Amino acid sequence: MLSTRSINAFAFIGMTLIPLSSLAADPELGFSGSGEAGYSSSTGNTTTTSAIGAIKMNYNQISSELKSILEVNYKSENDVQTQERYFLDLQRNQFYDENRSYYSFIGGQFENSRFEEIDLDATLSLGLGKRLYHTDSTTLTAEIGLGFQSTTLTSAAGGKTTDQTIGRLKLDFNHKINEMVTFSQDALLLAGSDRTKLEANTGFKVKVADNMNVKASYKYRYNDNPATASIKKTDTQTNLTLIYDF
Repeated sequence: MLSTRSINAFAFIGMTLIPLSSLAADPELGFSGSGEAGYSSSTGNTTTTSAIGAIKMNYNQISSELKSILEVNYKSENDVQTQERYFLDLQRNQFYDENRSYYSFIGGQFENSRFEEIDLDATLSLGLGKRLYHTDSTTLTAEIGLGFQSTTLTSAAGGKTTDQTIGRLKLDFNHKINEMVTFSQDALLLAGSDRTKLEANTGFKVKVADNMNVKASYKYRYNDNPATASIKKTDTQTNLTLIYDF
């Protein structure tokens, strides 16, 4: 259960999400997004098939934005499925200055990972964000907040549900190397008394057409308290994907 202090902190941050009447900056408004897909298949001593996909959607207004990400991962080896993971991330940002350098956020993350024995890992969080550094080519943003995490294991792992209050810290770095190549690095830490999770994504995106990019990326995920002793604490992925912006 959340303590009175945690509830009061959530209420205070939630009050800051009331929209401002206006901000001077006029960003590109409306919907935007991208679709990302990758597939690989190999045969020989080992037959391997893997597929990944992601859809990102943004809805931008003068003083706020809504962001969403849906990711799907699948992998099989010698006709035996070894990975199946679904991940949804939703976040609303409310900006408080004309440069959009200060904001509050409220968001939720939902994960189902069959081969990590996670039936549903749901996290709700509130916090504050700041753009620490910004030029025409480089941006560094940090977020800090509090959240509530509820994790339900699959029936094969006992079906137990654990709840915890968490601290949330995120860093997001983007650098445009030139007109064709962009480097990105982000890291998200969710830390609680029962479980701590870290995810980091490193990527290079190369523009190949007006709305088309190729991306090489590396994903690192760490869970210090997996569902069973047989599940590794660390999971990594190296991907090559095609991205279409719309």
